[in-house]
Amino acid sequence: MTFSLPRIYWPRFILAAVFAFGLLATPAAADDKTDTARALLTAFVDGVIAGPDAVAPLLAPEYQIMRSNGVGYDRDGYINRGAGTVRARPNYSLADLVVTTGGDVMVVRYILQIDETIDGNTITRRAPRLTVFRNIGGDWKISAHGNFARTE
Repeated sequence: MTFSLPRIYWPRFILAAVFAFGLLATPAAADDKTDTARALLTAFVDGVIAGPDAVAPLLAPEYQIMRSNGVGYDRDGYINRGAGTVRARPNYSLADLVVTTGGDVMVVRYILQIDETIDGNTITRRAPRLTVFRNIGGDWKISAHGNFARTE
């Protein structure tokens, strides 16, 4: 047996569904996600600036990074080689955060505004980024990071 609504009920059904979805996706929940993401990203950037010992505890076992110059590292490679090649000033800002979540995963697309040098190349001040976090035992760890900044 197939269920179908009479044609006159469809607009009401759609309106009710949109209203119900709006109640579930409250601005407060979006603000909480954005605040959490901002705090996690701040810890990550501060850790990268401080060096390998500070960034290592933030990384998940499966961590990978892909830089804009095509260089990529796994967790151990980043801690042992990659993290030490970044030189940045501690004054930076995060802008245009877009946060999505599903289960134990949080994906954040954003712009990092920073002065930094990687392997001797100056990176643009507005650097698009994508960072993926995974909740492990109640702690958010970084699973993946993509840096889309253009070298100057």
